[in-house]
Amino acid sequence: MKFNLESVLQMEKEIDGFVDDLETAVSMDSGIGRHYDRVLICGMGASAIGGEILANSMYYSSKISVETAKTMALPSWIDGDTLVVACSYSGNTFETVSMYEMAAAAGLDTMAVTAGGRLGELAEADGSLLMRIEGRPIQPRSALGWFIGMLTVIIGDAGGPDQREYIKSILPNLRGYREGFGEEGSLPRRIADGLDGRTPIIYGVPNMAAAAMRWKTQINENSKLLAFSGIMPEFNHNEIIGWCKDPGQSRFLPIIINERSDTEITKTLNATLKSLVDNGVDPIVIDTVGDTLLERTIYALMMGDYTSLYLAAGLGINPLNVDPIVDVKRHLMDECRQPGRQG
Repeated sequence: MKFNLESVLQMEKEIDGFVDDLETAVSMDSGIGRHYDRVLICGMGASAIGGEILANSMYYSSKISVETAKTMALPSWIDGDTLVVACSYSGNTFETVSMYEMAAAAGLDTMAVTAGGRLGELAEADGSLLMRIEGRPIQPRSALGWFIGMLTVIIGDAGGPDQREYIKSILPNLRGYREGFGEEGSLPRRIADGLDGRTPIIYGVPNMAAAAMRWKTQINENSKLLAFSGIMPEFNHNEIIGWCKDPGQSRFLPIIINERSDTEITKTLNATLKSLVDNGVDPIVIDTVGDTLLERTIYALMMGDYTSLYLAAGLGINPLNVDPIVDVKRHLMDECRQPGRQG
């Protein structure tokens, strides 16, 4: 994969655009005219992560259930009090389009969040609600600001916590984080430099599970590296044995995303860190910044985006190229065209 400075600069521009995209999206109109008991957000990859981030951040405060689905079937619990939201930047994600079609065929209330494609066409033809991602074409994984902003609007209008004004109030903070992450010697640059050929395994405390997943996927796609993610304190019931006993553990680097709002989780994490250090493991611990869980989550995912960019630049690779994903989608379309296949 040949290094291309232009591709790194383009990805940097897209990552820098996150806050501006979020600002635009959170001021849009959803068109939702009623409240629901449940919101089901359907999507794959980066198009679903915005839903997971919001579900994590409002776990303790939402009076409605917000769930994400990365599958090819509707759960049996959905009913007339469920809003099904299909998220796909391109509008052509096979799994997401299929989920939308299933929901529409079942007579459920549906809406689409997309830049166009087949999903946009279906929503328009069905008369479903549609929120369009605007502006310049970008990599789907760079549309996270749009998805977080639009889903914030959707969840608020559907009867969940309305965080629109709050997000607008923290935009100056987010721009400050963006500026800091771009500086020489910033933590994302130090993490990228310190990886030194090791495979990163990113863990989040329960509230940061979605942020840890975003780190993983950004390193996979932008940096072209294997990376994995997990959750603490579940870690203490299985994975800690591998970290402490596997003779090959030095090939891996644990990165822990923490937020200290839960005193009991903090106690558990401190005990975990002592056990790891006692066994020769030196993890990177990221203490997130911000006054609320949502701000701390956004801080964490922004840091992950910049870390993946600096890894790509340091490795001399093109962060834009995702040929393996394109190949899988092509093979999937071939499978669906075979006699007897449905798609």
